Amino acid sequence: MMLRLVSRVRLRPRRHASLWVLLTLALLLLVSAESSRFFTLPEQTLSVIWPPAGILLGALLVYGWRSLLAAAPALLIWSLFLQQAPWLFALLFCTGMLLGSVFAARLIQLGTPLRSRGLTLRFVLNLYLRGALVGSGLVSLFGALGYWLTHPDNLFALHDIWLLYWGFEALGVILFTPLALLLMSSRHRYVSRLLADLRQPRLLLWLVFSLLAAGLTLLLESQGQRLYATALAYTFFPLLCWLVMVARSETLVLALPVFVALFVAFALRGWGGVTQIEDFQGLVRMLTQVAGMVIMAQLIAAVNTERSQLLQLFRRQAREDYLTGLDNERELVRHLSGLLQKKAPDLPKQLWLVDVDLLDFEELADQMGFEGAHGLERQLASQLRELRRPDMQQARLGPGRYLLVLSLADRLAVHDLLDQLYARLNDQVFVSAGQSTRIRVSLGAVPLDGSITTPAGYLAACHQATLQARQRSRRILVADTSQGLMAERQQLSQRFEALKQALPDKRLRLFAQPILDLSGKASGQSYEILLRMMSVDGQLLPPVEFLPAAERFGYMQDIDRWVVQHTLQTLADHPGWLAQTRKCAINLSGASLSDLELVPYIRSVLEATGVPAEKISFEVTESERIQSTQRAARQIHDLRALGCSVALDDFGTGLATFEYLKAFEFDYLKIDGAFIRNLEQSAVDQAMVQGTCAVARSLGLQTIAEFVEGESLIARLKTLGVNHAQGYGVGKPVPLAELFQHIVKPCQA
Repeated sequence: MMLRLVSRVRLRPRRHASLWVLLTLALLLLVSAESSRFFTLPEQTLSVIWPPAGILLGALLVYGWRSLLAAAPALLIWSLFLQQAPWLFALLFCTGMLLGSVFAARLIQLGTPLRSRGLTLRFVLNLYLRGALVGSGLVSLFGALGYWLTHPDNLFALHDIWLLYWGFEALGVILFTPLALLLMSSRHRYVSRLLADLRQPRLLLWLVFSLLAAGLTLLLESQGQRLYATALAYTFFPLLCWLVMVARSETLVLALPVFVALFVAFALRGWGGVTQIEDFQGLVRMLTQVAGMVIMAQLIAAVNTERSQLLQLFRRQAREDYLTGLDNERELVRHLSGLLQKKAPDLPKQLWLVDVDLLDFEELADQMGFEGAHGLERQLASQLRELRRPDMQQARLGPGRYLLVLSLADRLAVHDLLDQLYARLNDQVFVSAGQSTRIRVSLGAVPLDGSITTPAGYLAACHQATLQARQRSRRILVADTSQGLMAERQQLSQRFEALKQALPDKRLRLFAQPILDLSGKASGQSYEILLRMMSVDGQLLPPVEFLPAAERFGYMQDIDRWVVQHTLQTLADHPGWLAQTRKCAINLSGASLSDLELVPYIRSVLEATGVPAEKISFEVTESERIQSTQRAARQIHDLRALGCSVALDDFGTGLATFEYLKAFEFDYLKIDGAFIRNLEQSAVDQAMVQGTCAVARSLGLQTIAEFVEGESLIARLKTLGVNHAQGYGVGKPVPLAELFQHIVKPCQA
């Protein structure tokens, strides 16, 4: 009936209570109850220290109501057979212990989520108010009633017995519940942390001082120096305060019961110069002192525990990325600094930095939203953790960018790792916040070879490797040296600064290369606008000297707008050139095609200059990355709606091949020079060109062959069905003004 009643209280077990656990609990309650008889006045039945109170409460918090299966028979056996108590007292005593402990455990569970990592202020306060005050009050009420009914000749009133019983019961709860809770929740973890704490020099020093003080106290008393022995005995209180400040909670919850047990034993026996207690009044005074000391120690320990946890949280936040749980950039830099400060013999062999860069992350974040982007990054971090090795450090440097530091045997092992990463991440579908997306990654690796002296330098070199990897069809790059990448980056930065200065200094020049109509029927001049830059010393620089820097640092949109503005304005300023122009081709970068303001800008320039839109053709290169295919398709459609034509440049060697023809609306197809240079000697190239022309005709597109070097090649192109030719065999790039001074006449094949 009792078990059925308390089981309805719904105590939540934290661990499974096996048969061996229940038998061990029963034995522990019996031994601790019998041991408590050492801490009482002569010929009295009330124990000053009552461990079963805390042990039973801790068991209920950990194992739930099933702990009563061991507690009920153990307490009955102890009271009836070991103590030979009257059956009424035994019945009321056991009922009070069970009911009071169950309600105390349930109240504590409602008040705080229990953790097995030491004392917290919230748990301690709940233990005092709900365990010691409410639970112990209920237990002691039943026990006091049983004592009063079975000892009618006692000299105390019921309420006096209850209050005294209550104090002893509450002290047992306060002393032994934390210890029982930690031991039963995680015994192995508790023991390991206790042993680790005891190995600390400061704890060993405390133990030496405590043993010396105890030994000297007993020695002085044996020599009749009771006054000095008493004075020395009270040094245990500052020693206890010292322990509270330096020890972990695992050590403290064991030390406090031991300390209190020794103090009570000395007081009851009159050892070590301590005044012997002979009556209940002295017992109450001692109980008050001990309870105050224990409460003070536990509260200070709880505050220290909270402080330690807060400091650990701050330290973790200082080195851990809040979103993924990986290391953050600060911790990565600290780790790299430590590696760079080591001497070469102490460093692990073949250290490498691997940069994992998620492409188009800003666009993905816009598409998926805040929650979706965060979910995507957590999934990426989880994928990286599955590849973690014991010597690998993983860090998140920013949105969509991760870095690994690890030791690998050689470059082949680095390539194997990057191949695994690429296969796991690239072109894979991730689902986050109910949305699915296919991601692309770029991977770069550099050796930690000592050629750079700072962590920031290595991070920059690794990012440089990732940026270069973006230009490859399989976006993986393993650098030979870190210094070489940094030198290349520095050179690129210098060129970029020179390019930015060239715009306000008006040192960009418009060149043009003629495009020949192989049919010979078209009138007017077709040409492609090319860009050159004048250096500060007056040297003419080709595009390869400055356009890669513009692409790398996101400056192509500004360059494209400058070319559009100055080309159309130049034609408008020279009506004769405009009249001779049949098609003027202007290149647009992939970045510009993703610019929603591009088409309105071109429209405004066309309207301002009065240049007919049908005379302008825009070339889109297939080999350059287009961030958003849908946006680019819309831009191309809008350009054609203005009246301009659009050409696909470098066809055949880029990333998308024939898929671009399906995705975009083109008017011209420019066949890459790789298929033209050896056309007359290569049957494969002839077949490729002929097949491309057939596809173009089926789509209603005109074809333009690049890198045409001679008249015999021009004749061959005509037989294969090519419509236009461009190259040194037709005309070299010249300043735009010079083009119209020497009008190129069609070559007759």
